[in-house]
Amino acid sequence: MRRGISRGALAAALALALLLLAACAALAEDTEEETAAYYGVIGKRMSVQKWGADDAPTLGTLEAGTVVDVYKKGRTWTQIDFGGQKGSVKTKFIELVQRKNPFDGPMPGVSSHVAVGYVLSDTSFTPEGYRYPIALSAGSWLSIEEIRDGRAYFPYRRETENASVSTANLKIYDFVPWDEAQPGDLLYAFTTFYSMSTTKEGNEGRVYNIALASERLSDIHVGAGELFSFNAICAPYSKENGYRAAPILSGESSMGYGGGVCQICSTIYNIVLRIPTVIVDMNWHSQAGTSYLPAGFDATVSDSKDMVFRNVLPYGLRIEFESLDGVMTAFMFRDYE
Repeated sequence: MRRGISRGALAAALALALLLLAACAALAEDTEEETAAYYGVIGKRMSVQKWGADDAPTLGTLEAGTVVDVYKKGRTWTQIDFGGQKGSVKTKFIELVQRKNPFDGPMPGVSSHVAVGYVLSDTSFTPEGYRYPIALSAGSWLSIEEIRDGRAYFPYRRETENASVSTANLKIYDFVPWDEAQPGDLLYAFTTFYSMSTTKEGNEGRVYNIALASERLSDIHVGAGELFSFNAICAPYSKENGYRAAPILSGESSMGYGGGVCQICSTIYNIVLRIPTVIVDMNWHSQAGTSYLPAGFDATVSDSKDMVFRNVLPYGLRIEFESLDGVMTAFMFRDYE
């Protein structure tokens, strides 16, 4: 009589097969070499932890100025290569993290936007958790992260959930990928928001400085292979150069000429993070950053600190800027030839 396999034997065989599959998967994972797509510069002498925790074992020490391969950049810890093994350093002490190949996509951690919208008539939006709506004036521009179900979604300041407005009130211009763009095409745009309050100390000066710097940064051309220096266009930040006193956010909050210009710089910087460029110089306000952008995505400037990038595209770029009633948007076009 033919005898079948018992349920117990079948279960044991199945368990063994699963264990073998798991072992093979683990072996493949261990033997697969992960490449570091980014690099960064150590900003101060510091210890390298085995993983991202203050109490993790220490692998060794790196000196300020050391260039390291970067695997992943997080808000608090960044994973790097240290002598052929992975280690972690505090994100606030590793600078200029960027792509090894600038054509391999955006910087780590950034979102991708798809279009920019021109506001056709006065409207408003209410971010999640806000009691009062935020006004949007006709003639302002919004960079859009997603278009879905008749609404255009965009980030607002540091909120985790995107805000939205109806696409019926927008004229939408799609971005063109850099490798498909023709002369005059829009490559990217980015929007940040600022206060128009007249009761906050110094804010009228800040609004004035934003308008002045926006005007100076319009119709700026950066040829193929050329450097863009923010300070070459906007500095010095002085009364003699047309700026008014306003709150300065770098370090200790205080009043100074040119307050508000850093937000202009940060807005352009967020385009630089998303198209093929090489960042030559930039500086954060602090690890905590500023209220108008997530931490790690701002770029401060002063008479001694600049934001510089190199255009590595095979054609020239043109920068435009629009600021209106608390909404500022930077634009990056393929230049006319």
